[in-house]
Amino acid sequence: MYRDVRLWLQRATECRNPLILAQAFNYDLNRLALLRACVGLPSRESKKLLMEIEEDTDFIGDVQSKLSKYTHYSPRAIDFMLFGRSGSVFFNEVTLYVIVRALKPKMMVETGGTPGKSTAFILRAMERNRSGHLYTIDLPPGKVDKTQLKAIESYHEFLPSGTLSGWAVPQYLRERHTQLIGTSREHLPSLLQRLGDIDLFLHDSDHSYENMTWEFGVAYSALDKEGLLLSDDVLANDAFSYFCISKGLTFRQVYNLGAARTNIC
Repeated sequence: MYRDVRLWLQRATECRNPLILAQAFNYDLNRLALLRACVGLPSRESKKLLMEIEEDTDFIGDVQSKLSKYTHYSPRAIDFMLFGRSGSVFFNEVTLYVIVRALKPKMMVETGGTPGKSTAFILRAMERNRSGHLYTIDLPPGKVDKTQLKAIESYHEFLPSGTLSGWAVPQYLRERHTQLIGTSREHLPSLLQRLGDIDLFLHDSDHSYENMTWEFGVAYSALDKEGLLLSDDVLANDAFSYFCISKGLTFRQVYNLGAARTNIC
């Protein structure tokens, strides 16, 4: 309880907007509900893992320094929550961390990834678990001739000079990571055929309805019977909800992160 109060006081100091704080509190409750339904974590255990990553100052500092080096954005405590339509820099990543820590997947595949925020949090969870391997299929955006992006530019749409796909991932976490450069159409079917069953799949590449539906279908056929289907940016269209309904899957959503697990969620 003391930790919750302290963190929310820090957020309130940075935010100074009671409406945003109220919305953030609702998102936190929805996240706990998703973790309880789709991962089987009681709220108390979810909060322990949330605290574990939010107070992982060495790791957060490493990711923060990477983001600050190549962008004008510097994450703060408020970035563990959501605010408005612009989202948050870490809310979904923290949720993914808890999911991976709880489920302890042996094999996980994600599409997309630039600049690698989600990748970094997933790999940090695998490092803590001392198990698991992440395969990332990513087609990075075009490079620009500058080492730091302007404030109005998105690090999802530009690749700063001197960087590669996944540039936000600390070097010490790459042991459990394999990166395939290209589109999911190029790599996903052959990768899944080679791996066999996988435990987790995360879509975060091209968010067109057609591509999302195609990725969900290909990945779903490779998921273990206890596997979890995850998707970022489910607010982009209704591909995730339509796919889950077509397969008879009950799904959960927190802001733009969706999760579905057969007969569990």
